[in-house]
Amino acid sequence: MSDLLSLLSLGSAGIAAQNAGVAVASNNVANVNTAGYSRQRVDLQALSLLPGGVRSGATQRLADDLLADRVRVAGGSLAMSRATASALGDLETRLARTGPTVDEQVANLFASFGALSAAPGDTGRRSDVLAAAGALADGIRRRAADVASAQQDSDLRIRDGAKQVTSLAKQLAAANQAVGRSGDPAMRDRRDQLAAQLSELVGGRARIGADGQMRFVLDDGAVLVDGDRAAQLAVSPGPGGLAKLEVVDGASRRDVTATLGGGSVGAQLRVRDVTLARTAAQLDQLAFDVATQVNAVHTANAGLDGVAGRPMFTPPAQLAGAAAALAIDPALAADPKLLAAAAAGAPSGDNRGALALFELGSRPVAAGGTSLGDAALAIIGDLARSGAEAKAAAARDELVAAHLGDLRDSLSGVDMQEELANLARFEHASQAMTKVVAVVDSLLGSLIDRL
Repeated sequence: MSDLLSLLSLGSAGIAAQNAGVAVASNNVANVNTAGYSRQRVDLQALSLLPGGVRSGATQRLADDLLADRVRVAGGSLAMSRATASALGDLETRLARTGPTVDEQVANLFASFGALSAAPGDTGRRSDVLAAAGALADGIRRRAADVASAQQDSDLRIRDGAKQVTSLAKQLAAANQAVGRSGDPAMRDRRDQLAAQLSELVGGRARIGADGQMRFVLDDGAVLVDGDRAAQLAVSPGPGGLAKLEVVDGASRRDVTATLGGGSVGAQLRVRDVTLARTAAQLDQLAFDVATQVNAVHTANAGLDGVAGRPMFTPPAQLAGAAAALAIDPALAADPKLLAAAAAGAPSGDNRGALALFELGSRPVAAGGTSLGDAALAIIGDLARSGAEAKAAAARDELVAAHLGDLRDSLSGVDMQEELANLARFEHASQAMTKVVAVVDSLLGSLIDRL
């Protein structure tokens, strides 16, 4: 009878083990389309004691922490390049949405000087010069406003991203706590997803320590999550009222505005503080150079009334903000006769002032030793180059992310055919064990009846 009881125990353990396999395979099938799910496998262990048999061990989660880290890093790079390409594409669209480009407007102004030199007393040509100068001033002011607006848009995205980061950091710390309590594979998947979302926002690295707890660290070493402890990515006022980002953990505050080098938030910071700041500075420099260089020639020459010393543009007070303030001198705008087309003291009909203004267009008077037209063209060229580099980076990062995603799927993804085959195998084995138990139960019943 003891042998029959042992067989009964063997059968019941086998049924439990196969049912555990059915449950795991069914769970895999149910989560085939769940983002970030890592397939699971039941660990069937052979019983070494007589009469042998099998039992189910702990459920294993098929995932590789090193591969998961590489996937997260690739996701952060892709999010950054995409956000950069999108922001720069929007800016290029804004700057070129209507009318001629800045370099074309500069060329139009100097072309109007050339036309005026052929007929310095012609009122229509004088009006054409003022119209071209006004169009250039308006164009530079509008583009400066577009750049400032784009910076504000990036600033809003940075603020929204910081809120998301703080929320995700808290959730990641809570997931660490849950994993520490139960080791639930589903909660490990959740933790990996949260870390991936953080990487897409701020880059950084997530590592799992010997204690099984995840630690999320930004690129400059600032710790955002350490086990069950989460810091905040706080926003405070920075230069010009733009957002400054700080990692706040208790009384500790660490400024990461200049060092946050990944994810969509890092992209917006770089666009706002590097690319757009450079474009704004270039526009200020162009406006300053146009105003000061044209004024220098214009004030040295005289209008139809013989008076010299009048500026064409309102003299800029300083370099910073020169683009937003660029405008034609109000007195000149009201009276085209004041346009200085003649040399000082020259008789009526002299065109030396207009010629000097026309020749200014080909002289290297802009900052950097280039012409004013080339300086304007450089602004457009720099933006176009940055946009093209961002698009190329996004295309490259998409390939890397797709490749790593395929590697992860090959390890952790659910194969429906494999899982359905596992279901059939476990169900058949469970049915066989059920028959064994039924036979043993029948033999035990017969034995008891005979006793």
